[in-house]
Amino acid sequence: MRAMLIVGSVIAMVGVAHAETAEKAITIGPWQIEASFTQSDKFDRCVMSRTNEDGVETRISRDKDGLALAMSSPRWKLGKGKSYQVEFAAGSVVWKSDVTATAQAIRVDLKDQKFNEALRTADLLEVRGAGSTIKVSLDKSAAALSRLDSCYDTNIKAVETNPFVAPSP
Repeated sequence: MRAMLIVGSVIAMVGVAHAETAEKAITIGPWQIEASFTQSDKFDRCVMSRTNEDGVETRISRDKDGLALAMSSPRWKLGKGKSYQVEFAAGSVVWKSDVTATAQAIRVDLKDQKFNEALRTADLLEVRGAGSTIKVSLDKSAAALSRLDSCYDTNIKAVETNPFVAPSP
């Protein structure tokens, strides 16, 4: 009887650990969606990411400032801190912006609402730089972006509490 209780407890703990892992990251089509936390375990943002067949990782993040797009590749040799003008196309919607670079990545805040909506409905994202065009399939992007919004809304509302201390007035 005692052995069965121990086995039951272990199975329950494994189930809880698995549930926590499943909550941290989910997959929708080719997109991996997860919440990101600071080193002090404070919620920071939610991120959806995928890697295309050329090895370019595309990350769309949602934080208090809105959406941002980051792309990286270990093969890129970019000027750290340099700014590049890029044209983004999602379906028929085209948007131009400067992106900031690190050695192997670029980042841009997605401030154009029309372009952001096109990311949900288009089949393909084209990132057109001076040297080449990077193509990212947007399959399942509508569902992934919806889940990204849900991830952000859920985590930003979460309140850290200590059940052993009386709440402050």
